[in-house]
Amino acid sequence: MYSYQDNNQTAPVFAGDMPSRQDSNSIYKLLLCYFILLSVASIIDRILLSQSALPLFSMQTVIAYVMLVFSPSKRWRALTPLIALVALFTLIPPMHLLNYNSFVIITWAFLGQICVSLVTVIISALVTQRLLRTTEVFTLRFIHMLFTCAIAFTIVHQYMTAVASNRIDAFDLGHWQYLTDSITGQITGIAIAINVLLMILMLRYQGMSNIPKLTARSLWLLLVSFIGILATLYYGGDLISYLCVFIVIPALWFCYRYRWWGLSNFAFVINIITMIYVMIVIVNMQTNSDIALLTQLGFSLSDMAWFLLGLNLIILYINAMIHELDTTQSSIEHSQAFMVKRNDEQQILNQQINQLNKHLINAQELQRRKLSIELRNQMEKNIHELQQAINLLELQASLSGETNNPFTKIKSFTHYIFMSVFELINWLKPEILERFGLIGTLKSRYFADKLALSNIEFTFLSQGEQINIPDNISLVLFRITQEAVNNTIKHSQASELTISLMLTTEYIEFIIFDNGVGFDKATTEQGFGLAGMENRVKVLNGSFNLKSGKADSTGTQIKITLPLQH
Repeated sequence: MYSYQDNNQTAPVFAGDMPSRQDSNSIYKLLLCYFILLSVASIIDRILLSQSALPLFSMQTVIAYVMLVFSPSKRWRALTPLIALVALFTLIPPMHLLNYNSFVIITWAFLGQICVSLVTVIISALVTQRLLRTTEVFTLRFIHMLFTCAIAFTIVHQYMTAVASNRIDAFDLGHWQYLTDSITGQITGIAIAINVLLMILMLRYQGMSNIPKLTARSLWLLLVSFIGILATLYYGGDLISYLCVFIVIPALWFCYRYRWWGLSNFAFVINIITMIYVMIVIVNMQTNSDIALLTQLGFSLSDMAWFLLGLNLIILYINAMIHELDTTQSSIEHSQAFMVKRNDEQQILNQQINQLNKHLINAQELQRRKLSIELRNQMEKNIHELQQAINLLELQASLSGETNNPFTKIKSFTHYIFMSVFELINWLKPEILERFGLIGTLKSRYFADKLALSNIEFTFLSQGEQINIPDNISLVLFRITQEAVNNTIKHSQASELTISLMLTTEYIEFIIFDNGVGFDKATTEQGFGLAGMENRVKVLNGSFNLKSGKADSTGTQIKITLPLQH
């Protein structure tokens, strides 16, 4: 699955889903690019020949292998003839150096070698492609698997081509030393090709948006590094042994400044400079013998192969670690951004819920006030007139000499109804709270008398600063106390109810405690009473904490903390 960079977010890139354009023009352009690339690789192979007259890096074979591995299977029918054509140009020696008979013999030998090489490349590429299909590119696991497949392909390819060209006996294991330089060189070529390929893939699928632009300072450092490498290669001698140390400083700087892009480009520059310089020397000297190269350069082709192999392997693994680190960091940043966004949305939702609760509570209080006014205006007047009528009837019955006056009992019922209505009016619209405030109401007999009817003792404790409590907070605490008193009477089986109030300039701490049987919060569904308490507290940005235990009969405690807004 290849996915592309969008809004600075990158998704995993897998080796098995290479997207390809279907129009013929793009395919022809791609084949032309492949042909040019294979031709350049063939020129390199014909110049950089090892002592056994084999290509040092086998660049043409390496490029063919890499192209097949990272190309869709439907393109192989076009790529295979192209690879065979370029391989034919690479392996067949110049015609003017041979007579007709020897040319025919060698040509048939080279054709067999080309067929064996091509079959080995195709089979190896197919196996590698299958193994890498579900592996994420740019990771350490991808590098491990790709290099394991590449080493196996190199050994098989070198062995098969050597047997096909009659350079070694197929069953004589003593000739493996003959292939050591070729195997090392081809693995080096694969390391160089993979390094360049990953640069191209990273640019293609990850984008350049996060890569800093080159500055004058970085260009100067790149130029100094270029001159330093050229000088080291030109003067050779003991300086060659210090080349690895010399490139560490700019490599680390480019890695720090430009991450994988800077490090890969620096390795690419070193590869190009080293290979071009050595090829120029070989062309000028008309020889590639180790003695001549040691005399002229101070190092042999084998030394160059080992140097470039170590350099590119280190660069590849460092880039893979950088990519995994950047991917992990990017995932963390995206997760943090997502969590921040969700937290913001949650805060907005909580604010909306609090506003809704506030409107509901205000609407509830408004309805209570209207209902209390209606009860006061209608019921109080009607009940008062009913009492006067009953008093008159009772007086008439007494004057008539009736011994068992029925209106006396009706009068007591009417008085009970009047007191109940009066209590309900005060419960809906607490005039005592408006007259005496919250502390005065709690100190009065308002709640104590109601609890005394159920044989529950009421205690109120107050401490702290002597400050005025805002009306909205007083009303909320009063309503919570009303609900707590009702719950205590109905459910708690308590004998005591204690309310403590702690006042400071910053907050109010309000605790309600009864010594009843309590209840199990895990198994008991909270009703509208407790939920209403908590909602009222949340509207005022306070905290609501309920503790209750039925198993040990520790009673029930409600602790409320409300901030004082000045």
